[in-house]
Amino acid sequence: MRVGIIGLPQTGKTTVFNAITGAHGEVGVHGRAGTHLGAVKVPDERMDFLVNLFAPKKTRPATIEFEDIGGMFAHLGPEAQDNTQAVATARTMDALSMVLRVFADPTVPHIFQSVNPARDFARMNEEMLLADLGVVEKRIEHIKKDIIRCPATEREPLQEEMDLLEHCRQAIELSSSISSVKMTATEEKMVRSYAFLTLKPFIYVLNEGEDQIGRPQVAAGLENLDPAPVVMYGKLEMELMALEPQDREAFMRDSGLEELSANKVARLCYKALDVRTFFTYAHDEVGAWTIHAGDTAVAAAGRVHTDMAHGFVKAEVVRSENLKAAGSLKEAKARGKVRLEGRDYVVQDGDVITFRFTA
Repeated sequence: MRVGIIGLPQTGKTTVFNAITGAHGEVGVHGRAGTHLGAVKVPDERMDFLVNLFAPKKTRPATIEFEDIGGMFAHLGPEAQDNTQAVATARTMDALSMVLRVFADPTVPHIFQSVNPARDFARMNEEMLLADLGVVEKRIEHIKKDIIRCPATEREPLQEEMDLLEHCRQAIELSSSISSVKMTATEEKMVRSYAFLTLKPFIYVLNEGEDQIGRPQVAAGLENLDPAPVVMYGKLEMELMALEPQDREAFMRDSGLEELSANKVARLCYKALDVRTFFTYAHDEVGAWTIHAGDTAVAAAGRVHTDMAHGFVKAEVVRSENLKAAGSLKEAKARGKVRLEGRDYVVQDGDVITFRFTA
C-alpha cells in the first residue's frame, strides 16, 4: 500500500511525514518539488501473539509505504512553481493523506496569511478538481478525433466513454466529486483507469501545536469530514520518533500523549483502503499480508509467492482468535478449528493460513 502525503506549503507536511515514519526528511523547504519515502510497520496484536506463539527466527510485519509529495500545491505559493510532477506522483498513490495546518507560529507564515484549515481544505479540493477536469477535457478531445477517424462499427464504445466523461465534467463544474456520478461497475472500472485525484481514498491529519495536547478539537468547518481527521502534534511527535523507545515512553508521559499518531494513521489507512490482513507461519517465519476485501485464497497465496498461486492445492485455515483460545496449533486442530479451504475461499481478516501447493 502506498499513501501520498499532501498539503499546502508551510503546513508541516514533511514534519508529519517524519512523525509517522521516523524518517528525517528535510523540513522548512517551502514548496520544493520531490519526494521523501518511508515505511511504517502496522501495529497488530494478532501478529504479536503469533510471534510469541511460534517464536520464529524471522518476522514479516505488514507495512504501509508513505511518500511525502513535495510541490503538490507549490503553484499557489508566492513563487508559483510548477506542480506537474507532483500531481503525476499523487495519481500513482493508493490513497492520499491531506495535512491541514492548525498550529499557530508567527515564524512560519501561512501562504494565505492566516490559519484556517477549513479554507485550506476547500482550496486544495478545488485544485484537485481542476486537475481532474484537465484530464477529462483532454480525453474528451482525443475521443472526438478518434470517433471521426475510426469505422462506424467502432464508434459505440468511444461514444459511451465520452458520454461518461461528460457526466464527470458536469459534476466537477458543479464542484462535486466524480464519485457523485452514477455509474455501472464497468463504468467505474473505466473511470478508475484515469487515476483521478478526487476518487482516491483520503485520510486527513490536523497538524496541531503541542499547546493543544489534552484538549484537541476538530477545526470549525471540518466536522463532517469522513473519515474523521487524526489530530497530530507534528513537531513534538517528530522529535519523539527520533528518540530511543524507552526514552520516548518517558517523554510521552511527561507530554500527556497516550499514543503516537503514527499508529492511528496506519489504522485509518487500512480502513480507507478497505484491506484485510491474513497471517502465515512457514519455514520458521511469521508474516502478515494485506489483501483487498473479497480476495480469494489463491489470490492470497499469490501475495506470499507466485509459486503458491500457480501450484495452489488447498489452504489450511484457522481463525487467529480460535488459535489464541486453543493455545497451540495442535490443540486448535484437536478442537476442529482448523479447516481446509479451496481456491475460491474468500479470505477473512485475521485468518492464519498455511498454503498447500505443488512446486
